[in-house]
Amino acid sequence: MPHVTPDDAAAARIVNNPRSPVYSHVDLVTGARSWDDEIGMRAAYREGWQGWGPSGVTSPLLVSGHCPADRDGRGADAMAEMLWRAEGFEVLPVPADWKTYGKRAGFIRNQQMVDLVVALLKQGSAVRCTAFLDLCRRPRCPQSHDQQLMPLVAGHFSHGTVDCRTRAIQAGIETFDVMHPSLRPV
Repeated sequence: MPHVTPDDAAAARIVNNPRSPVYSHVDLVTGARSWDDEIGMRAAYREGWQGWGPSGVTSPLLVSGHCPADRDGRGADAMAEMLWRAEGFEVLPVPADWKTYGKRAGFIRNQQMVDLVVALLKQGSAVRCTAFLDLCRRPRCPQSHDQQLMPLVAGHFSHGTVDCRTRAIQAGIETFDVMHPSLRPV
């Protein structure tokens, strides 16, 4: 049984209700709040859809951390939600509870999303995680000299994205990395 808190009413309904819809395919989106490449995101989803075999995708679901777009309209969660809804697909937002959990909220939410997707996998859904990776933009980040994932790219990636991606991989969820086009090997 996944770790779903009582505040996650929508997620709890899906996992605990035997009459909830069965989703043929589930994508867990994780990505940087600085993500602004809609063309790249569309291409990644198109490629993923082809990998699933589009004729078998009857009831897809996007599981999203529901981070809102920034004032410049950037953000992987908001963009993915917009694209999926525009196609008429269902989106399940799983927002972080910052008020209750403080700085740990995003990491707790990431585990809740992974647990939910694993539960849906056990119910028969085809699942995957798509990670839209961009560099950490936090000023004076204490990890600014670290490197994550790719030794040929200077800097380190968005902490929340890497955390969710790592949790998904550890849970056995097939994970696809999509690099921001501004990232070039050094």
